[in-house]
Amino acid sequence: MSSLKRRLAAIVFTDIVGFTNLSSKDEEGAYKLVVKQREILKPIVLKHEGRWLKEEGDALLLSFPSTKEAVNCSIQIQATTKNIDDLNLRIGIHQGDVIQEDKDVFGDDVNIASRIEPFAAPGGIAVSQKIQQDLSSNPEFKFKFIDTPKLKGVQQEISVYCIISHGLPESKKSDIQAKVEPKKKYYKEILISTLFGIIIFSYIPQFFQSGDIKFFQSSFSRNANIKNPVTGELHSTKHSIDVLKDLNIADSLLKQNKMEANLEAFTISEILINEDSTQGDFYSLRGQAYYQRAELQNNTETLIYKAMADLQHSTILNNINRDYLAKSYMGISDIYLLMNNLSKADRAIKKALLANNRIAGVRNKLRAINKLKLQ
Repeated sequence: MSSLKRRLAAIVFTDIVGFTNLSSKDEEGAYKLVVKQREILKPIVLKHEGRWLKEEGDALLLSFPSTKEAVNCSIQIQATTKNIDDLNLRIGIHQGDVIQEDKDVFGDDVNIASRIEPFAAPGGIAVSQKIQQDLSSNPEFKFKFIDTPKLKGVQQEISVYCIISHGLPESKKSDIQAKVEPKKKYYKEILISTLFGIIIFSYIPQFFQSGDIKFFQSSFSRNANIKNPVTGELHSTKHSIDVLKDLNIADSLLKQNKMEANLEAFTISEILINEDSTQGDFYSLRGQAYYQRAELQNNTETLIYKAMADLQHSTILNNINRDYLAKSYMGISDIYLLMNNLSKADRAIKKALLANNRIAGVRNKLRAINKLKLQ
């Protein structure tokens, strides 16, 4: 009689790149490759306390009691197989609650691991945000955000990363052939957007003729070269579409004001800084994440100092846009208030106003400081 058990597990799904093509040309060779895979990989899986759950043709389903063991095992598998002819693997890893029945596992989280695997480069490893979050504080592992796709047959929202440490190859979006839900076609929205664009651009000459170009610049400040309103120096804020998407995701996560969302926003900032350490926007984002985390943890002193360091650093870099510059000075002002330094808090909030007096919350903060000054 079988017994059903639920347990938390790290699920690993592997697949041999090009196996279908090999099978069509050489069935015997394909069979021998599967046997060789079993002989080589089983001892590695057992060494890392893993369970060899299922073989589906060339694909393997494995489970591990911990995230770190699953990742370390997968890294060793890729290191072992990379020089073996035709045994070129993609690996996907996810952690979740699974149903265990005898020697098999079931559940949505098992399906997620198999859907993540195609996001890995040949010889690489793709992971969900749960895996990335578990190991984000471990400097041994480095990750790069790939996408937040709508995975086919999966209801959960899953962010996918690839491991870029340990000599593993980075995933390229152009090479990914994953099973995702088709994007909805918003014909009505596209038509409205197009009409709106025609109206806006028809008025561009009037902006130049009237001299009222400030509104036009501020609307597109994310991708415009602007003068820093505080220092007066020319600051470049051009970002790629992917970077803008990451920044928008991180901003949305911070607005949730929750620990898990904060960690994800912080992780995005770390990835962006790792890719380009010259952008003030990225340090401003990380500083905001540090400060929010400090507030969520009742103002942890160490995090406050880290927040101040990042926020101040962002304001002196040559690349920062008005929104992030304002947010940096707002954060600096808040920290000075914690230190009971009203004069410096006042100066910082006024710099935030210079950067962008329309940014959410800046006027309320000024009113609060003015109220303290009048007491």
